[in-house]
Amino acid sequence: MSKPGRNDPCYCGSGKKYKQCHLRIDTAKEREEREQHEAARFLRLELPGFARDERFASEFDKALPIYWNNYYVAENAGQMSEFEALRFLDWFVFDHRLENGSRIIDIYADEQAGSLTPMQRSLLASWQGADPASAYELLDYHGQTLELRDVFNEELSEVFEASGRGNVEIGEVILIRLVPIFDQIEFSTVAAYLPGDECNELIPYMQSAQQAQQGSDSTQTLAEFVNDNSHLIIHYALQKAEEAGRPPVARLDPHRTDSPVQSGAHDHDHDRVHRQRTYGSTAPHMAQTRRKAV
Repeated sequence: MSKPGRNDPCYCGSGKKYKQCHLRIDTAKEREEREQHEAARFLRLELPGFARDERFASEFDKALPIYWNNYYVAENAGQMSEFEALRFLDWFVFDHRLENGSRIIDIYADEQAGSLTPMQRSLLASWQGADPASAYELLDYHGQTLELRDVFNEELSEVFEASGRGNVEIGEVILIRLVPIFDQIEFSTVAAYLPGDECNELIPYMQSAQQAQQGSDSTQTLAEFVNDNSHLIIHYALQKAEEAGRPPVARLDPHRTDSPVQSGAHDHDHDRVHRQRTYGSTAPHMAQTRRKAV
């Protein structure tokens, strides 16, 4: 619906001019929506930057092989692509538990709350309560709205994605975290996806992983196990890429055309990589607009 002019009849049917009826309400809503999107842009920049602080360097090194199943470790972290770095940092901030059991997003909230605007604090609190990254089947799409189903708990979501469905076809699976922004749900960062013929074994894979970790007497549901071990979904995607003959990560692609996030750093120059701390730093606020198969 197009917005009426100030002196046009209000769309609500009251008979009043728009300026005398819903103009003030709509203007306030537009301002709130703009502030929320600005807060989301700010946090998408701030959280990865905070995670690259030197005090988290040792945890960063421990987390790399956990997430990437040893395809990336501290010594070759600089060979990640920008999208790989963004996906790793998203998991590192939201899902990875540090040695003391805390998450980086919670530490950020505790330390930075006083410097944030009320809108930023509110949005950050909602992100702290967001579900861990998961796998979502694309059921349908209408322009920039995607209808998704969580593979593990069957929950349905309507998600706004600026670039629409991208390369993903109906029935394929998107690997991503969903976060609230204003009155809609969006991707937290750049997503990966599984081609249609690589989706069917995901649930059995995670069931086998749960059995191996917890045994047959586990009281956890599969969905609960996935929440605690979302990185294993990435392990599955990496395995499927290798089985299909695709390079599982960018550093193993002989035809790679992008620049690594630390293209000037030698793999063994670990200290330099951490000092520069440029993983995923170029445009995290735009990360939701592109997707790439692992």
